[in-house]
Amino acid sequence: MSTCAHSWSMTDIRNGYLVVEGCYHCGARSSFFSTEPVVPIDEYREGPHFWEHLGGYQAVNFNLRCDDCGETVDLRDMMGLMLSTCDDPRCEVGRLSAELGKKTSIYVALCADSSHAKGTCVSDAGVKALTEYFNQRLHSREGRSSSCPARCATASTAVPASSSPIPA
Repeated sequence: MSTCAHSWSMTDIRNGYLVVEGCYHCGARSSFFSTEPVVPIDEYREGPHFWEHLGGYQAVNFNLRCDDCGETVDLRDMMGLMLSTCDDPRCEVGRLSAELGKKTSIYVALCADSSHAKGTCVSDAGVKALTEYFNQRLHSREGRSSSCPARCATASTAVPASSSPIPA
């Protein structure tokens, strides 16, 4: 276990696209990061799924590295961050926001499998490092940031439309 206070910086920065696909057969959604020069829009069949392109968004993919001890946190399991303004008490993110106070920004770390059918999400180490990264340069005692995995945001039926993704 590390005793380092960690001073995180972005590393392995890659520009590309967040590609969102949907299966018109079962309604599943999936996303992946692509460094291709043009957004891939192929339709294809994979097992029981009939995948079609739903959208492509400019995105940046990165990892976090501690400037002090050299520890690197791999964030390949994160497809994007969503700044959530949810205040719905039925939503886990809304409850987290109420618990942490109005001066807290909540970032939802979105994983590739938005339906969570495979049971995987952004790692706990990734969520912890992201929270530390967003808080490390805050000088106000009143403001702070918190990160949570997408499984937190999808615990209730849906994140309200007022919470627009960056990217989704």
